[in-house]
Amino acid sequence: MKAFRRMNKLASKSPRTEIARNSEEPEVKRPNSVLERFDAGAISLRAAKEVRNREVHLPPVSVYRWWARRTEAVFGGILDAFFVDRPGPGLVVDPFCGGGVIPLAAAIRGHHLYAQDLNPWAMQGLSGMLRLPSPDEIQQLTKQLEEAAEPLLRSAYATTFSDGEQATISHTFRVASAKCSDCGARSRLFPHAMVSLLTRKERGRPEAILSCPRGHLFYGKTGAMTRCRECGLQTDPDAEYTTERTVVCPQCRHAEKLQRRATNGDWQWEVVLVERTARGRRELALATPEEVRQAESPRWKPKLTLGRIPDGQETKVLLRHGFQYWQDLYPARQRAVMEGLLAMSETVAPDERAQNALRMAIYGSAEMAGLLSRWDRWYLKSYEAMAGHRFNFTTLPAEPNVWGAVRSGRGTVTRRLALFAKASAWLQERAAGSLTVLGPVPATTPRKAIPKGVDAYLVEGSSEKMSLPSGSADLVLTDPPYHDDVQYDELSLPLRAWSRLSTEKLINEAVVNSTNGFSTGSHGYRDLLSRIFRECQRILKPTGRLILSYANRQPEAWIDLFAALEVAGFWGVNYAIVHSENETDHAKRGIRACALDLMMELSPHPTPAPRLRSKVTASGPEADYLRTVGDMCLEIGRLQSGWHVSFAQALKATPFLCGPMRSAGAKPAAT
Repeated sequence: MKAFRRMNKLASKSPRTEIARNSEEPEVKRPNSVLERFDAGAISLRAAKEVRNREVHLPPVSVYRWWARRTEAVFGGILDAFFVDRPGPGLVVDPFCGGGVIPLAAAIRGHHLYAQDLNPWAMQGLSGMLRLPSPDEIQQLTKQLEEAAEPLLRSAYATTFSDGEQATISHTFRVASAKCSDCGARSRLFPHAMVSLLTRKERGRPEAILSCPRGHLFYGKTGAMTRCRECGLQTDPDAEYTTERTVVCPQCRHAEKLQRRATNGDWQWEVVLVERTARGRRELALATPEEVRQAESPRWKPKLTLGRIPDGQETKVLLRHGFQYWQDLYPARQRAVMEGLLAMSETVAPDERAQNALRMAIYGSAEMAGLLSRWDRWYLKSYEAMAGHRFNFTTLPAEPNVWGAVRSGRGTVTRRLALFAKASAWLQERAAGSLTVLGPVPATTPRKAIPKGVDAYLVEGSSEKMSLPSGSADLVLTDPPYHDDVQYDELSLPLRAWSRLSTEKLINEAVVNSTNGFSTGSHGYRDLLSRIFRECQRILKPTGRLILSYANRQPEAWIDLFAALEVAGFWGVNYAIVHSENETDHAKRGIRACALDLMMELSPHPTPAPRLRSKVTASGPEADYLRTVGDMCLEIGRLQSGWHVSFAQALKATPFLCGPMRSAGAKPAAT
């Protein structure tokens, strides 16, 4: 393969050379354990940099939204350690390819790859990632689409600053209002008295937009009680109005849950604020009557229907608060602009590859749902509807400018296309040209070797059945779903609805979910994993390895994983502990969140009991917890009856699970 030959020419710059140089094993003899060659400490440092800004270090991940991606630094390091002394390109298999990092790492190293996933959004995204047009083509497509859409975008978002200069609306803010179930009075449901600062927090300025308890907006300052300009009511900028999703009626003082208000079916979304931008300027202000009319104009007549929201573990929050259909998450203007851009992409794109790239950018903008996207009032940015691996519900959502504005454009079409161009350049440079991609094909495809000349073979469907001959894979390298941590099926539904993919429930998704029959306490998750791992065992060569990463705080998750590997016929060989998450992320502060992963190496055939453990350089409560897990991993293939009882007790006694929580902003021990 051309990419593999090019990588050999660049061997002096490759991580493989670094691994071979740093290895304590003689290079003439392959060690029994791949992880003996894996420098967990050095690779963890690279991983820590990558997770702090994935778009910079790994641009292709910007092509499609996925949840709980791991790092190229870690999986690339595993590939380098495995293939350092093996000739020619190998066959790398990822049966849970999800976010595509492992296929990407294999592709840029010149290996053949087989990637499979049950989720159609993942397979469409991975296919689009590996088939991107050239950077120049993407830039030209962006320019042509912008020219075609200019009248639509001007009608939707053109405005003026408060001093009369021309501007563009980058965000439009709505507040929910509903009637009190006791007295019938309608009130605005602002979540906080301080609605938003006017400038980012780090600038240290107190100017803000405030809401009084009756829902009137006015300009004020943080740190001081202020009287409402409209009703004279004293307003505390630190006050919370919907604590634990409970609201108090300002008229009769009746307290009730927001979902009780929603049962009356009389939610209304009132346009109250806008963010205006232009080159060199940004202004957050009360919406003018013209801007309200512009947002709510009857000319916005979207046509697409996206289907009913199903009852599920994550979707319940949407149903409880009055949303019934996926199109309900989007204001009419946002839907109409997205539909207009999709129609124009068909006339602008010269071929299917170009059209797919434009569509992926437009579909991707759907994650910024205008009635769910939360506004960060301190740092003046919006978060996607599924931030934190959950569907958000907020009573103050931010509708984005779908195309994107000059100084504000997170998650928008223009921002995505710019990242697509960067991703294409990154990938073409490292893969030595375009990749030949086959699929996605259905999992019902007969078993056969990957056709000659194909770099990537993509299959959609449950990995209980893989379309490869027995004994054909060199390495199964994967990152299976982490028990009940992320509900991929449900979170991907809005994106699948927009992209016209199937929104039917994914049967046999490998996650614990209260609505799919794999509830906590059942063996559904364990049994499914065992069937998939048994298939992995079938396709591996006798000299092959299964190497996977996993992280979880629940002993039950590890027990299910290890029991599945035992039943499938694997044998523990080694383990390593690596950095995996951005521990400074706001969602992980002050809790026992996992910032490390356990990398586990297993053989498809019986092996002697391991005598050497991989050198573990990580320290701290989480690392100690994972050492306990890793030592049990080495017993897979030799697990004794009742092992799970003592194992669970040992984990529950670790400081990571029963000790004090990490303080806000604290970092885990260096790895």
